[in-house]
Amino acid sequence: MQDIKTEDTVILIDVSRSMVRQDFKPNRLAVALSAVNNFIQTKFTIDPKDRIALLSFGDTVRKLSSFTYEEDKLKNSLKKIKIGGNGQLLDGIAFALQILVVEMRKLGGKTNRIFIISDSKLKLDSKLQKLVTIAAGLGIFIDTCQLGTEEVYAENIFKKIARDTGGEYGFFNNSKAILNAGRSFASKKDSKTTTDYFAPDKQEKIAPLVSDIALPLRRPSLLDIRLMMSTNGSGQDKCQICHSIKAPLTSADFYSEGRYCPSCDRPMHISCATMWAKKTEKSSESVFRCPFCYFLLELPAYATKLIKENLEDEPKIRLLSQDDDKSTHMILISEENVSEINVSCNYCYSIFLGDYNVYQCEKCKSYYHEPCLEKMNKEIQACRNCGAKIMFS
Repeated sequence: MQDIKTEDTVILIDVSRSMVRQDFKPNRLAVALSAVNNFIQTKFTIDPKDRIALLSFGDTVRKLSSFTYEEDKLKNSLKKIKIGGNGQLLDGIAFALQILVVEMRKLGGKTNRIFIISDSKLKLDSKLQKLVTIAAGLGIFIDTCQLGTEEVYAENIFKKIARDTGGEYGFFNNSKAILNAGRSFASKKDSKTTTDYFAPDKQEKIAPLVSDIALPLRRPSLLDIRLMMSTNGSGQDKCQICHSIKAPLTSADFYSEGRYCPSCDRPMHISCATMWAKKTEKSSESVFRCPFCYFLLELPAYATKLIKENLEDEPKIRLLSQDDDKSTHMILISEENVSEINVSCNYCYSIFLGDYNVYQCEKCKSYYHEPCLEKMNKEIQACRNCGAKIMFS
């Protein structure tokens, strides 16, 4: 009897500007989303234990939904889609590989898939080929569904991606065929050839992933920047590493130096992220893990130069690091003294209303709500303000 494994599938949806063309009625994107809905519905009919995650790729890659087997949640996540850009397939596949690798490390024995639906006519390049080779080496199937009015036969990258990873390729030039394709692509893969590359004796094979699937920090959109500037700077985000709007190292506002983790959407200054990477990463100066969700991120080429030009004898920024020798205890504040605290929580920035226990860092005297302290300890095991490692008696 064939071994039928549960499957984790990342659906990559092209939301570039060409997807609003109306040669498919009402437009290409609407037909593509209907195909995705059919894929989701059919997938869970075949096996309700399968899971699906949703990503879109246009001017940037956006995570619409983490892995789930809740059909309604996935379909509602499709409403978050925003049209724009030229379709960054390279970053989309890198993002998909990262979240699949995380799940593969947690629990092996599953079939892992990526399903791409796009109208792009791409050319093969070495970076994209490297990602496809990594996917094939990890036993990840990539199915590609291409829509358009005429197929491009010469060097069809989608066809090659599917062939190299053992996936399926389909070209569709009418709406009915695409809708049916959404159902047919949902069928199970033959898992006999899949390999657990995360077994202890295969750990060395994972090393190239660190540099090859790291993604750049996401820039604020033009609309974000306009909103920040129109409010005289009061609407700017706070960097979650230095806990301020202005970068301590460069004195730049967030709208000029701020970036976001593409996975958890936490804001951070480029200079702060670079200092964090310099202090925590041993293998590469340009690749580091997000301090909050551990997603692999890549610094811009000018980042190291930026901190060298502004760094004097000592950093102006306090960085959180588990390598520091300093430690602290969190002291419970008595209920009668909570009303006397005239500062906000150093994690959520809200005032203390007496609805939660309040703790104070013994070292820097910062205050935290008890739920905020628990979240912070789970994320970084250190005080957000002074970086001291939290010790529990």
